[in-house]
Amino acid sequence: MVKVSSRDLNRISLPSKVLKAYTSKPIDVRVEGRDVYVKVPPTVTGPIELYLRTEDETYTLMLVPVPTPAETVVIKAGAAAGPSLEGEPYVRQIKALLRAIASGVVPKGYDAGPVAEGKEACTIAQCSLTPTRRYVGARLSVTEYRLSNSGPEPRAYNEASFAQPGTRAVAIERQPIESGGATRLFRVEEVAP
Repeated sequence: MVKVSSRDLNRISLPSKVLKAYTSKPIDVRVEGRDVYVKVPPTVTGPIELYLRTEDETYTLMLVPVPTPAETVVIKAGAAAGPSLEGEPYVRQIKALLRAIASGVVPKGYDAGPVAEGKEACTIAQCSLTPTRRYVGARLSVTEYRLSNSGPEPRAYNEASFAQPGTRAVAIERQPIESGGATRLFRVEEVAP
């Protein structure tokens, strides 16, 4: 699922040359090398399927027109991408996602990047929670945090205490955390459609 502008020209950039684009909706699609330009007329509403055949793979996108400025969608693929989690049962998919990210692998279909924001309010006394990286896929996103124990004693934290609306799973890498020590915390959330 990809949000695109219903008002402006959108650009979709792929990792290899696009050979052909297919859709059954009356939208304007132009292919130029590795880029595809899409204009959605105001008469077209609802999701739009778009199939992009490149030299290496075929990509299936479900475009969702929204009244926003032009969008640029970058599709990444290749040997550096981790395993695909599509087709796995939901709970197994979340577990595999957490295992991959904790071991430093970015799963296929996920974009990873540092988080520029500062600390997040920790609802538990004597702890701090600092977001460090975010991994975003089509259905799920994972935020990696640095969880620090600022208390005078070693402490084990309840993972459920770090859930918030939309949270699907929370995992703490190592427990208990010594006084003044830190570990990683991962929060899995649904991506808003």
